[in-house]
Amino acid sequence: MASRSGTSPQRRRPARPGVSRRTRAAAVSDDDLDVPDLDPAHDTPTDLDPPAADTPRRAGVGRGRRLDPKRVVIVALVLSVVALTLAVPVRTFFSQQSEVDQVQRSNAALRQQVAQLQQKVDEQQDPATIRRLARERLGYVDPGDNALVMIYPSAPPKSDAQKRADQRAGDPWYSKLLGSVTTPPGG
Repeated sequence: MASRSGTSPQRRRPARPGVSRRTRAAAVSDDDLDVPDLDPAHDTPTDLDPPAADTPRRAGVGRGRRLDPKRVVIVALVLSVVALTLAVPVRTFFSQQSEVDQVQRSNAALRQQVAQLQQKVDEQQDPATIRRLARERLGYVDPGDNALVMIYPSAPPKSDAQKRADQRAGDPWYSKLLGSVTTPPGG
């Protein structure tokens, strides 16, 4: 194999008898490797000269590429401009997506509420429900039924002193303290 520095060629060790180089590396083609062609009859390299100056070499093979600072700055600027240009539309897209999801959830809740209200309307259209509600809420009586009205005695009206005492009982402690300081003992 020819050395990379361009000095004298080195000879490769002969392969093991009975095992050819092609069977050992069957998965890798000669085009993928930078290896000179072998003469199948002698199993020796036939092309030991270094590559000519006019043959193209693969980029980045055998030499370290130096980065040009100007190119790095330009690429960084271009990438940052692209990122900043795409940031606002992407943020808008995600905010609109969340708004659409919220509106869809709201619509589903409203549909459910409409279904419940429609069920109530359907129930109230039934004559038996109308009769039951009239008895409960309005006190209607069917013909032939006896009406019984219970009158519960109401509490006697409170005097002004009792009203003030009830009001003072609901006051916080600091207003009671202030009232006891500002009000004379007899009043």
